[in-house]
Amino acid sequence: MSKVKVGVAGYGVIGQRLADGVALQGDMELVGVADLAPTLSIRALHEKGMPYDLYLVEGADRASFDKLSIPVSGSFNDLLDKVDIMLDSSPGGLGAKNKALYEAKGIKAIFKGGESNSVADVVFHGYANYEQGLNQNYLKLTSCNNHGLIRSDNR
Repeated sequence: MSKVKVGVAGYGVIGQRLADGVALQGDMELVGVADLAPTLSIRALHEKGMPYDLYLVEGADRASFDKLSIPVSGSFNDLLDKVDIMLDSSPGGLGAKNKALYEAKGIKAIFKGGESNSVADVVFHGYANYEQGLNQNYLKLTSCNNHGLIRSDNR
């Protein structure tokens, strides 16, 4: 059985957790993470020895990464050419822009709770509507607040 090849767009607080979680799964391969700037999260990734390949999104200043000796594996499109699914934790509103890229390449995606509901086929929560999320191309997770409310209603 081949592993599901996963990419993470946006390597901030949420993206770090997603990448670490995927890396622990036996049936998934974290192909890489994508971001715009050498943020504190990216610098920490570098200090850890770059356990994840880094790809730059459109508008990134490659020279700022080179100046800090942070290795870059390619562009966001390069990452998209290697994955089966994207976990999109990019800043709110960018997920919709990224979705157009995912659609063009036939890549499924899961978007974080802060993204607009219109980005997804289903606003998904495993307790509330698991069946509705099956076999969909684009899911949006509920926000953290909604997640807590749903869990309390489904004891």
